[in-house]
Amino acid sequence: MKAKKKENGPLYISEAVSALEEIMSNNHMNIFAHMTKATRGESFVLRFLAQRDGAVLPSELKTALKSSKPRISAILRTLEKKGEIVREVDKANRRNVLVTITETGRARAKTDMQRVYDCIAETFAEMGETDTRDFIRLARKVFGAVQKMD
Repeated sequence: MKAKKKENGPLYISEAVSALEEIMSNNHMNIFAHMTKATRGESFVLRFLAQRDGAVLPSELKTALKSSKPRISAILRTLEKKGEIVREVDKANRRNVLVTITETGRARAKTDMQRVYDCIAETFAEMGETDTRDFIRLARKVFGAVQKMD
């Protein structure tokens, strides 16, 4: 789906939007697929838990993932079936459920993050140092501008 073109905007903007649409429509989005997967769903939950010293509440995961309670419940159910997390009733407050990562979950979190790192590192190696530094500089600028719009 093409973006709606503004009539009076500078030509470079419409050319940039067209170029970005072309890039995004090609199947060269492997790096973004890996990055997106690592920041959503099971991989994100495992990474979040691996970075914590102890158990966490599902509500903490909901907030961190910016997701709904049913979505978090579904992710936790799947991870529990895979043996990557354990859910236990909090002995101090029986209304709470505590979520803890298992060694299997830690191993998967490490593997998932290594896969993302390898993909990004390979891409940057292909680009070279100068283009990589330019990309990072421009990405910071783009994401800063997008953040201002939110």
